[in-house]
Parts: sequence; structure tokens; C-alpha cells
Amino acid sequence: MHNPFKEEEKNKINIFINLALEFNKTHNIFSRKEHDEVYKKDILDCEPLVKRIKNNTKILDLGSGGGFPGILLAITKPKSQISLIESSSKKCFFLRSVADKLALKNTTIINKKIEPNNNIGVFDIITARAFASIDRITKLTKTNCNKDTEYLLLKGKNKTIQEELTDIDKNLYLYEIIKLDTKTHERNMVLIKNNE
Repeated sequence: MHNPFKEEEKNKINIFINLALEFNKTHNIFSRKEHDEVYKKDILDCEPLVKRIKNNTKILDLGSGGGFPGILLAITKPKSQISLIESSSKKCFFLRSVADKLALKNTTIINKKIEPNNNIGVFDIITARAFASIDRITKLTKTNCNKDTEYLLLKGKNKTIQEELTDIDKNLYLYEIIKLDTKTHERNMVLIKNNE
């Protein structure tokens, strides 16, 4: 199986997956049952984000859920500061326990719903996977951006992305759709930055 991670990262990723599957038995945070399934459908799905992000960045992951991509970024970008925002207390409890077990000192878990004009800070990168439409994400995070902030959003079909992009203000934002090389389903990453 394709494995783009370093040995130490792999060990932490395996522990993370096992913790997720264990927690899932009693709390149902996602619909996966097997280790390989989580690896293929969640870890490898988020891996293109990992490749795009440099170290030493401040990252905000919206609606982190079971920790994809937030926890994976925390494991693979130890010099970055990762904030995971998640409205479900149950999921935050899980995310905290993972961060604790893996000693992810670079991780902050924020248990709240992201609101426009929030005061959680300014970030270099804002990520999301299956969270909200592109327009909604940009509106919710206006106060979390400076002129250099980039959005890296994992999305599905190009057609849906094109529809979502009709709503964003093209004077404010530049975007690029990056087609991801998945064998089984259509997957794209959308990069959005300020149009200066």
C-alpha cells in the first residue's frame, strides 16, 4: 500500500486510527470499521493537504470531526500550530484524548461552533474537509485571515465546486482547483487566496 509517511509519523497515524476505531465502537464518530479503510479513505484522502503545507504555519481546521485533516496535520507538521475547531463535545473529547496520547503539543482543540467575527485568531492556512460550501467558509472565517492566508479545502466533484465558486466574490479571491489522483472517486482540492 502506498505510504508517503515517515516511520515515526506512521506509528502515530496507526495509533490515531486505532484510537478512532476504538472510540467509534461506543460513540459513532464515523462510518468506518477497518484500519485499512480509515487509512485509505481518510488518511490518504487528506495526504495532498499535508504535501501542500509548509512547516512553521498556523493552521485552522474547520469542523475537525474525527480529526481529518487536523490531527494528521498535527502529526506531520510538528513545527506548525494547529487549531481544530469542532462543535460536538463528544468529538472534541476524542480529539483531546488523541492529542494527549500522541503528545501533540502543537495542537489546540476548540469546542465551539465557528461564527463570523469570532476571536480565535489569524491563521496562515485554513483547511476543511466536508464542512460547508466555499462561500460559507470564507464568510465564517473573515476575521481569521490576513492578506496572505490561504484556504486549502478538500472537495468532491468539479461540477459541485464550480457551482460553489459562483457564490464567492471574485474581486476578493483567486482560486485554483487541483485535481487529485484518486482511483475510485472524483476528488479535488481548492486553493483560495486573496486577490491583492
